[in-house]
Amino acid sequence: MKLPEGLMESTGEAYGYAKAYVEQQIEYTKLDLAERLSTAISSSITTIVVLQLIFFVLGFFSLALGLYLGLRFGSYVQGFLVVGGIYMAVTLAIILFRRPLITNPIVSRIIKIFFEVK
Repeated sequence: MKLPEGLMESTGEAYGYAKAYVEQQIEYTKLDLAERLSTAISSSITTIVVLQLIFFVLGFFSLALGLYLGLRFGSYVQGFLVVGGIYMAVTLAIILFRRPLITNPIVSRIIKIFFEVK
């Protein structure tokens, strides 16, 4: 049984439209992924740079605090031991509360970047 000429033509057009739609969806998905990845990478780089600057400043403040406490205690060793003790306490607190302080915010940020509805 032979199909009518108009039906064959319509089927060919529908196939062409479907193919063009799929190609456009693939292109859109690539662009969307590129945008989300570039946002995530730039956010990560910015965070790394800011953290490096914070550690640089924190290093100078630690040095100043160690010297100040050394003068107050009469021994630089004691001053820097106190600063080391402060860092040990902060490190212990971060280890104990790492999930709410570090893990959850990072996961939330990544999910927000990749699954943000536009």
